[in-house]
Amino acid sequence: MILIVGPSGAVGLPLIQELLRKNAEVRALSSSDVSAAHLRDLGVADVVRGDFRNTNDVKRAMSGVDNVCLIPPRFQEDELDIGKRVVDAAVGEGVSHFLFSSAYHAQMEDLGHHWQKLRLEEYLINTDLRVSVVQPSMFMQNIRVEWPKVLETGLYARPYSPDSLMNVIDTGDLAAAMARILLEPAFQGASYELCGADLLSHTQMAEIISGELGRKVTAVQRDLSDWQAWARDRNWTVYAIDTYSAMCRHYDTHGYKYGNDIILKAILGRPPTTYREFIRRFVAANTS
Repeated sequence: MILIVGPSGAVGLPLIQELLRKNAEVRALSSSDVSAAHLRDLGVADVVRGDFRNTNDVKRAMSGVDNVCLIPPRFQEDELDIGKRVVDAAVGEGVSHFLFSSAYHAQMEDLGHHWQKLRLEEYLINTDLRVSVVQPSMFMQNIRVEWPKVLETGLYARPYSPDSLMNVIDTGDLAAAMARILLEPAFQGASYELCGADLLSHTQMAEIISGELGRKVTAVQRDLSDWQAWARDRNWTVYAIDTYSAMCRHYDTHGYKYGNDIILKAILGRPPTTYREFIRRFVAANTS
């Protein structure tokens, strides 16, 4: 039995779908009725309704499990505490394997959501569990947030320099790699930087989008204060806004580079999805 903690986000959903496609026995810990219903609609028969901030809920979800995957929530101030709670429950249950979805460049102390992941990696090492860690680069699917504005205005706006270079990975490829790690012991017990083949600026991404969409798209820099106002209107916490802002300032200066696809290619057994291939598929699915 594989328990997925964090099953309903950008990584969790494609991972669930990949595991179900492989006929794996999956349990999901879901924190909302809406998410739980969606997971059941996808085919997850065993959905535990509970809160990863509640120790009893986590222990209940962990009962009878031998394989765990933790995908932590984004930009949460107590991310490390959440992770430790899940790890402690896994130790108590005596699971055979624990997969943690961390981040590329987790050692960036100035980026709070990265640093908390690194601290959990350290915590996991000291448990003596059989641990695997994936450290993925930027998700190609992040464009979903900006896509309506791209179609409406022809502008691809991000709150950092459009010329900063980013390594990008398709979350479908990430899910496929994570599924192999969960299901095949030969891949377990290691830490993997999972990066795509493309190192692109958002200006270059916009050129690819233009070619596949058939009309001009231009990458522009959104003022960070404008993004911060947008986030406050959507009830982002102060911690989340500060952390995301620190990330944007880092990207503005340094990008999110370099990375290579050697490890991802080895786990997938095929070349990873290119950005152009992803955009071609994305445009076909998201334009009328």
